[in-house]
Amino acid sequence: MDYKLAVAAALVAGALLQAHPACAQQYPLRKKLIEYGWDVPTPAYVRQHIREMEQRPLDGLIMYLPNDGDAFRDIFMMDKWDEARFAAVEDDLRNIKWGGFTDNFIIVWSRSNMDWFSDADWEVVTHKARLMARAAVAGRCKGLCFDPEPYGDNPWAYSSVTHPGTSFAECEAQVRKRGAQFMRAIADEMPDVVVHTFFLLSLFPDIMNERDPAQRHKLLAAHQYALLPAFLNGMLDAAAASVIITDGNESAYYYTNPLDYYVAYHAIRQNALSLVASDNVRTYHAQLQVSQALYVDHVFDLRPGMKSLSSTLTPEERARWFEQDVYYALATADEYVWCYSEHMNWWESQGIPAGLEDAIRAARAKVAAGEPLGFDVSDDLKAAEEGQRAELESKMARRTAEIARRPTEAPPPVIDGKLDDAVWRRTPPLQPFLPYVTAAEDAVKAATIARVTYDDQNLYVAFQCDEPRTAAMQVQGSARDDPGVWLGDSVDIFLSVGEAPEPFVHFILNAGNVQWDAYYTTKADENISFNPIWQSAANTGDGAWYAEIALPWEQIRVPAPKPGQVRRAQLGRQRIPDGERSTWSQVYFGFVAPKYFGTWIFR
Repeated sequence: MDYKLAVAAALVAGALLQAHPACAQQYPLRKKLIEYGWDVPTPAYVRQHIREMEQRPLDGLIMYLPNDGDAFRDIFMMDKWDEARFAAVEDDLRNIKWGGFTDNFIIVWSRSNMDWFSDADWEVVTHKARLMARAAVAGRCKGLCFDPEPYGDNPWAYSSVTHPGTSFAECEAQVRKRGAQFMRAIADEMPDVVVHTFFLLSLFPDIMNERDPAQRHKLLAAHQYALLPAFLNGMLDAAAASVIITDGNESAYYYTNPLDYYVAYHAIRQNALSLVASDNVRTYHAQLQVSQALYVDHVFDLRPGMKSLSSTLTPEERARWFEQDVYYALATADEYVWCYSEHMNWWESQGIPAGLEDAIRAARAKVAAGEPLGFDVSDDLKAAEEGQRAELESKMARRTAEIARRPTEAPPPVIDGKLDDAVWRRTPPLQPFLPYVTAAEDAVKAATIARVTYDDQNLYVAFQCDEPRTAAMQVQGSARDDPGVWLGDSVDIFLSVGEAPEPFVHFILNAGNVQWDAYYTTKADENISFNPIWQSAANTGDGAWYAEIALPWEQIRVPAPKPGQVRRAQLGRQRIPDGERSTWSQVYFGFVAPKYFGTWIFR
């Protein structure tokens, strides 16, 4: 371990003992590695195959409970579960002959059609929670695995709360109350439950570091998981001393530097206290464990059509990288590390990459013995990053467009979001938007077409955003420059001040016609106090939504171009229903990338 890592490890260990001395004697716990992925098994499968399953270098697994072609899983959905069918699942759980797998869990999902303010809905939720905990007891499991990610309607967004006039603070109070009910329902059946999660406060690194409480609250309200901290606080309110809750730090999927694990540990243990109610700080310290995540597919290049860092590594280099990840994940977790995969199957021996199991066994042995990892993969990863960047840049579609001046006979567009003005009929569209170059070619399921024209007063931009799932669209932010406007369905405009990519201006408009803007001297120097006056309108119709924008040259600090002049430009779209991001000129990763702006030649 180098000097920086040694210092980080010492700081984390010291913070751990100082933060909650009452539980210091509990550490170190035996570290455990549990499995979850698209190969998640049923109790019936585990009952039949447990002996061969326990040959894997793991300490446990996460199961799902089948329900006549579906699953007992969506605890926030208002369907009633057939307890007779549930009893049959419990029979399989009771008859699993566990041996080496000591730490096992049952999965619970967060997809939702419940109402936080409905007592009747919460009778259904708490009944389901008791059933799931009862099943965990029957299977002699450690507890439940609660996945906060909603694979459907999102219960955590403040914007999804259907009670007009209810403030964010009022919603937080209600959700905190429900979190306590949820925890009590589980603990009534399983007093020493471990509620393992894939993420909690680790999801909010920027928000937890905001020192101004008012600004922090504003940032949180705009986040798509705005109500998750309140739910956690409710769980902490009701958690008896025997209850453990884990924060699974799903962001660790993509770590390349060992220091990232130590920094994340400190953030969850200390920085995240800004999101913990003062009366819950001691409980959080004593009963919240930091977990770490591993992502097999990312390291071993298993994702079809997805170019990742591992694509340029040899199989041996991938195995070394994964051994490093397992080593530092285990070294920095309080107790649990969870290993996720999609395109392999542990239990049926399908697609298991060469070197995976050996890497896990080697890392586990070194951690258990208190030995150093013994090697450094930073040079391998640096070379891979450089090779990946060069390869992807060679494939990126770099766009150039001629921007025609508004014809004098066509009046300026009326900014109403309808796009029925004569000027738009006479303005040819730019090329269709493209997905990130790292994504599959068919990643864009809904097309985006933009039109651009100008005159001496304004730059005019019109977007047609095809949307087959308008009901699934989301609007984040309700006031000018609200943080997180870009987290909902929205469009972006980037325009350089001169012929070089920097400095540049950046404008965002969401589907609710909320504006956001910033001035960048460089990519790293964002000024959001830049507040020019510009016109916009957004309109959602059948199968599409539309954005229409007029940017006055004088206001946006960009000189009005003369014919023949060049500006660097980019247009982007964030589409929530299918999780798509697309741009006019293709990018490597992220919209704020002046290096990859396209070129506009004004005519």
